[in-house]
Amino acid sequence: MTHFTFLLRNLARRPGRSIFTILGVALAVAGFVLFYGLAEGMQQTARISLDERDVHLIVTKRGTVEFFSSVLPERLVEEIRRVPGVADATPELAGLMTLGDDHQALVAGWPPDSFEWRSMALAAGALPRPGMGEVLLGDLLAEGLGKGTGDEIELDWGKVRISGITRFTATLNRSMVVLPLADLQRMMVKPGQVTLIEVRLAAPADAAATETIRAAITGLRPNLAVAPAEDLLRQNKSLLTIRHAATALALLSLVVASLSVLNTMAMAVEERTREIGILAAIGWSRRRILVTIVAEGLILAGVGGTLGGGLGYAGSFALSEFVLPGSGISAAAILQIALAAGFAALVIGSLGALWPSWRAARLSPATALRRQ
Repeated sequence: MTHFTFLLRNLARRPGRSIFTILGVALAVAGFVLFYGLAEGMQQTARISLDERDVHLIVTKRGTVEFFSSVLPERLVEEIRRVPGVADATPELAGLMTLGDDHQALVAGWPPDSFEWRSMALAAGALPRPGMGEVLLGDLLAEGLGKGTGDEIELDWGKVRISGITRFTATLNRSMVVLPLADLQRMMVKPGQVTLIEVRLAAPADAAATETIRAAITGLRPNLAVAPAEDLLRQNKSLLTIRHAATALALLSLVVASLSVLNTMAMAVEERTREIGILAAIGWSRRRILVTIVAEGLILAGVGGTLGGGLGYAGSFALSEFVLPGSGISAAAILQIALAAGFAALVIGSLGALWPSWRAARLSPATALRRQ
């Protein structure tokens, strides 16, 4: 009998206990992948949506919890455009609005001279005309609603006409409603106000010049926050709250899994005390006994981690594709998180088995053989 066969035989003695331990680890790992992947996906999607629109800096009001609560005067954009090194700037009003009976959508408004309109790619139709009650729909959103150009939709209890369908790549942009800024300001009762100002730089690769521009824009008004898109998203309090909550849930799941392995191995050691004494009596060293018990924990955690990583990957992919398409994360990133969670399962398996194995290794043959 090989050492590995010996380990499997030990685990097969209590098949129900081993199976439930594996399932506990699997669910913990799957939960880690799902929760952490969702938080990462939301941040990644927001960042990609800005990268696609070629936005280098974002100006918001300092101290705001999230983008939607930021309020800036629209006229500030003219001062930003005059800052040396700024190629262009555009104000944006953004918010969540009711779409139809049971949908909510991200809505953005840009002025007629915005670079966003100039670089807009359309899959069908034409740009909306100011004052005509027209909007653009992202192709993913249009598909979900079953709407096309010329159709009408209800946006916050008002009828608007779909003038065109946008053709973006980023999932968030594909799920967005876009209309002229003045029309959205009127609908949201925010005349002359915007949520943020997007800035394009003449030399975005020049880090020193970028810092000089950031300082110049910050000095235009008190309480302005100017940051690259990725930094601003990383500091967003709503995203940070979601990320921290998801991480806490994920870590709690892994702790529970570790306790599950510890409980299983502790019970196994208790039941096999005489066997451990016999092994010690026939010449097994304390180190070999310790390694054997730890290896059994690693097998349980490894099988559970592999199963959980697969479940988490499938769940995250299904979530990003079918349930919350606006909060997706790439398959490669999900796989990376799943592999990391699988490795964490091996770590918690060894930690969970460490105390029982240490306790077993310390038993003297005489003491262990006296146990019934």
